[in-house]
Order: sequence, then structure tokens, then C-alpha cells
Amino acid sequence: MAIQRVELIHTPDYEQIKKNFLDELTLAAAGKPSSISYLKHQLPQHSLLTQGIAQGIVIGGTNYIIQTIEIKPDGQKKFLKKRTGILPIFETKQTLLDFFARHLDERAEAIGINFGFPMKAHTGSDGEIDGKLLYSTKEHSFTGLTEPIGGLVKSLFQEKYLRLPKVSIANDTICLTLAGNGTENGALIAGTGINIGLAIHKNNQKVLLNLEAGNFNKFEPSEALKQIDVESENPGVHIFEKIVSGKYLAIYFNQRIKKNHPEIAPIKTSQDLSELSHTNHTDLAGDLARAIITRSAYLVAAAIAATYEFSLIQHSVLHSSTFTLIGEGSLLWNGWHYQENIQKQLNKLGIPEGKITIKHIKDSSINGAIGLITK
Repeated sequence: MAIQRVELIHTPDYEQIKKNFLDELTLAAAGKPSSISYLKHQLPQHSLLTQGIAQGIVIGGTNYIIQTIEIKPDGQKKFLKKRTGILPIFETKQTLLDFFARHLDERAEAIGINFGFPMKAHTGSDGEIDGKLLYSTKEHSFTGLTEPIGGLVKSLFQEKYLRLPKVSIANDTICLTLAGNGTENGALIAGTGINIGLAIHKNNQKVLLNLEAGNFNKFEPSEALKQIDVESENPGVHIFEKIVSGKYLAIYFNQRIKKNHPEIAPIKTSQDLSELSHTNHTDLAGDLARAIITRSAYLVAAAIAATYEFSLIQHSVLHSSTFTLIGEGSLLWNGWHYQENIQKQLNKLGIPEGKITIKHIKDSSINGAIGLITK
């Protein structure tokens, strides 16, 4: 008989977490101290590029994607070039500039950058979204990087090619929101990290919000989570991320087996955890893997439910409408019954069946980067 999940891992109070997330989001929207952000990004009144050569750049935690396209007079897109690779460690401002110098396409008339790190947005000289790094994450320290990054790329391009392109840059959640057809309510990232974005309308203009949901911390951490936090690269921050995201789930698994089941071999990655979750249902390691992934899905559901209720209250989202989030992330699409468990927990939290939809869009990361300059 399979061991019950409650015996394997700490079970949070999901209803209370939903309430606390909603409270924190409400405080953030009012400009009051909160563990959740409310970072506003206002799109320009008109597209930065409607015809010509556009370059999109995606800089995430591990990989980069770079693509150049030509937008024809009729709006059709012709793909000119695409490449991917493993990111260098951005220890300094200069290593970031060196990366851009190697990869900027001389033909580009406008450049959109999907930058997977927390950013404070402001409006640039062309009405574009630009931004400054709020703080470094993962192993990237970005020492010396204090200026708006889009402006730096614009100056670098001018110095190298003697021409000034339009450049826009935003966090990955904002870019994901721009990957769709414009009718969606926001975005959800559940993979190596966790984040949620919202699209709202203010004064008849669309505003995109980055919530930095991984920073949410208004819940009682288990002893296991406290240990993971203390031993992490950034103790005291990203607490919600450390119980939800793929980066930490394998650590949690290893911690549990070391303490209670040393006969089970440790794993290295969340992919290993995912593979274990598909093993025999009477296997202890598989049970533990499934329990960890299921809890992650339930916690994400609590955050989604709170965000939905916030939108109903604050931004006049109609009760009769479907609340649609563009989704991205390895856990979301490949985690064991992850989407199914999100929907199950949404129902338990009082969200009617079919009210919230998570939408998959092919190549959403790069499409979102290009969306910064074409939407």
C-alpha cells in the first residue's frame, strides 16, 4: 500500500495561504509594504515597429534565445535567424554588455529583450518600456549594473554600428503576457522559478503588472523549508519560490530521504523528481516525488485563486468571464498531473470549474520579447 502524502511532507493550509496572498497583493496595489510586488509596465501608445527588422533576445536563468525576424508591409513575419545557447554567468555589468555585443544583429531596427530578473520599469525616450535591475538572483550578481538596461543596449548598438535602434526590455512575466493575442488576463510561470503577471486597464490604457510572486512569505514555513532557506544562495528571500519552484523541489526530496529514508538514492534535478513521480505507485520514492510535486501545484493554485479574486475586486474582471493566464514552465507543462492538480485545488478554494484557464503558446518566451516592440 502506498504511504499517504500527509505522512511524507508538511501540508500547508491552502485556504489561509490564498487569503494571505490576496491581502499582500491588496497592500502592494495600495503602495503599502508587502512581500508581493506591484511593478507597473505601461505599453507605448503605438507599436515601436510595424515594418522592418526586429530582434528578440531572451535571457533566463540558464539559457538564451535570440531571433531576428522581418515584418513585411502586410504584417506577415519572415524568420531570418535563430540561435540558442547556455548563458554565461553575469558577474558584472561588463559581462552582460559583452554578451549583448556578441549577439546584437546589425540589421535590427528595434530590439525586444525578455530579461528573466526583477526589474523596476520606466518609460524610455521612444515611449518604450525600459528598466533597472532591482536585485540579482541565482548566481548572477551583475556588479556595477545601475543604469536602465535598454538604454545601455541602445548606446552599445550605436557605438558598434553607428545607428540608434529602438530598444525595449522587461521581466519574463511581462513578456509572457505579451505573447498572446491581447485578450488574456495575465501570465503564470511555474518552472525553475514561480511568478505571476496581470494585465489591467487604467485610464483606457493597458498596464502590465509583475507581482514577483516568488517573494510571498506570509505563511508559516515548515522546518524543512527553513533549512532549505538557510542553506540557499539568498537566505530570507524568495520563500514561496523555495517551496514551489523546480529549482528547490529536488533539494526538498533529498532532505526528506536523508532524514527518514537513507536507503533511497538522492537525486540531482527536478527532472529526476519528475521521472520518479511516474514510477510504480507503491514505490516510496515515487510517492514522495508525487507528494512534493502535488503540493507545489496546490500552492500555485492558492496564488492563482488569490490573484483572480483580486482582479474581480480591484479591476472589474467580470464574474461571467473566463480568467485566462498564459502559462510557461517545465513544472506547469511536464510536472506529474500538475495542471490537473491546480484545477482540483482551485475548485476546493471556491473557484468554479472552468473559470480559470491556463493557456499554452508555442515559443512564448521569444514571442513575448518581440511583442515588446510590436504590440
